[in-house]
Amino acid sequence: MVALKYKQENEGKPAKSRLRKTIYLLPNLFTAGNMVLGILAIAYGINDSLTLSLAAETNTIPFVLPAELIIIATFADFFDGMVARATGTTSKFGMEFDSLSDLVSFGMAPAILIYLSVLRYLNVWGISITVFYVVCAAIRLARFNVQAQVEEKSHFMGLPSPAAAGILASYILLSRWEGWYGKGIFMNKVMGWYEENLSYIELYGIPVLTVVIALVMISTIPYPSLKKLKLESIKPWTLAFIGLVIFWLIKAAEFTAFTLLTIYLLWGIIGFLTKKSVEKLKPKKTKQFNPLTNP
Repeated sequence: MVALKYKQENEGKPAKSRLRKTIYLLPNLFTAGNMVLGILAIAYGINDSLTLSLAAETNTIPFVLPAELIIIATFADFFDGMVARATGTTSKFGMEFDSLSDLVSFGMAPAILIYLSVLRYLNVWGISITVFYVVCAAIRLARFNVQAQVEEKSHFMGLPSPAAAGILASYILLSRWEGWYGKGIFMNKVMGWYEENLSYIELYGIPVLTVVIALVMISTIPYPSLKKLKLESIKPWTLAFIGLVIFWLIKAAEFTAFTLLTIYLLWGIIGFLTKKSVEKLKPKKTKQFNPLTNP
C-alpha cells in the first residue's frame, strides 16, 4: 500500500517538470529569435554592401531587408519580456541572455547597417561614430542589468536600445521608400524636400542623429515604458490615437515609423530640459534663522 501511494503521488511530477521547463524555455526562444534576426541583419547588410561595391545586378533594394529584420527583432524583444512576466518565468539567466541578444540586434546590427549605407562615406569619422554607438549600447544594457532591481518600471533611464535601433532602421527604410508618390500633398512635399536635400541630410544630419541617439541611450533622461500599461486604464483619446497610428502605418509605414520613433526620442529630451529649466526658475528655499536652535 505504501509503494502504491508513493507511485500515485509521484507519477504526475515528471509531466509537471517538463511543462515547467517548457514554460521557462518559451521566453528564451523569443530571445534567441531576436539574436538570430540581428545576426541575419548584419549578414544581409554586408551582402548588400558587397553587391553595391561590385556593381552586381540585384532585384532587391539594398539594405531594406536588414532594416526590416531589425524592426522584427524589436517585436521579438517585446514579446520575450511580456511572456516572461505573464508566465512568471523571469530569471537572471533570461535577463543576461536578453541583454546579449539586444547588443547584437540593437547595438551591432543597426550600427553596421547605418555605417554600410551612410557613414562609410565619412571615412574615419564614420567608423568612429559606428564604434561609439555600439559602445554606448553596451553601456546602456549593462547599466540596465545592474539597476534592474531598483529602476522604476514606469519608465526607462535613457533611451531604450530597441527604440534607438528602430530609429536608424526606419530611416534606412524611409530613405529607400519608393512608394511615396501619390500618397497625398503633405507626403509629396515632405518627401520631395527630403530628396532635394538628401546629400546634406546624410552628410551631416544622420551622423549627428546617430551620435545624439548614442548619448541619449547612456543618459539619465527618463522615457515612458509600456510594462505597467493596463488595458482598463487606456482612455478613449488614447484609443483614437492608436487607431490613427495604425491607419498611417498601413498607408505609409516607412514614414510613420521613423516619425513616431523620432518624436519618442525628442519627447524625452524636451521633457528633461523643460523640467530642468523649471527647477532652475523656482526660488530656492532659504533656511530661516531660529534663535532657539541657532546660537
